[in-house]
Amino acid sequence: MSDKFSATRRQMLKGAGAAGLAAAASLVPAGHAAAKRGGRSKAKAPRWAMVFDLRRCVGCRACTVACKAEYDVPLGVWNTVVNEEMVGRYPDTKKPFLPVRCNHCAGNRADGVPPCVKDCPEYPKQRQKYITPDGKKIRYRDGATYKRPDGLILYKNEYCTGCGKCIKACPYGARAFNKRLKAGKDSTKNGITKCTSCAHRIDKGVVPACVNICPGRARVFGDLSDPNSEVSKLAKEFNLVKERDKTTLLPGEDTVPMNFYIDPNKVLKTKMAKKVYKDDSFKCKVN
Repeated sequence: MSDKFSATRRQMLKGAGAAGLAAAASLVPAGHAAAKRGGRSKAKAPRWAMVFDLRRCVGCRACTVACKAEYDVPLGVWNTVVNEEMVGRYPDTKKPFLPVRCNHCAGNRADGVPPCVKDCPEYPKQRQKYITPDGKKIRYRDGATYKRPDGLILYKNEYCTGCGKCIKACPYGARAFNKRLKAGKDSTKNGITKCTSCAHRIDKGVVPACVNICPGRARVFGDLSDPNSEVSKLAKEFNLVKERDKTTLLPGEDTVPMNFYIDPNKVLKTKMAKKVYKDDSFKCKVN
């Protein structure tokens, strides 16, 4: 069995008080998710990525609260979580934090298809057009779960059968059934929910809600293909792409995740980064 993540109610409640206070950060002006214009090859889409700076994360869970509000996620399910673990021996103890969300994987190097998309029985479906920042059109196929040309892994409930295969296929436990939503093709089953990187926001040039609210700027979102973007500069400074075996979660799964971690304290080596997900329903487990 591959390692999978579990988001528990206890983990969420640990930071609930701090998250409520940090929610006031939503009053600051929204950041901008800008894709590079000019200098691109023909029909070149941005490649969105997120960098988590673990030096800055304080475990406030403002990101979790903002995501809940943005998506109206049902109780017991989270699209983004912040895990924590006490390490060391008294009096030399530390409590590192590890934010987790959908990795918007590029897919393995053989076919470039993430496992959730590959296992979806309702993919591919209709032809769609993606318009690049330069006005170029890129053709692609949508589906119940699909990858957009800019790398975002999205879903369409109208095609969903509620089979849960995409949930089971995700090594990161980043998908769950949405108990408030009936599957588009089978009303006896539920549809799914997951992080979309707030595609509805970035399509308008605004950063995801979790990035906007983070008081410590521990989350940085942008176009990895733009050398002038902050994510590209961080990737270069910390060798995040070149050393992705050390800067991403579960590199052994060969999904090529697009969430990168600045991790000087080796948080990715802790037990919480290697938890086995054992819930038979393959959804975010609630304890």
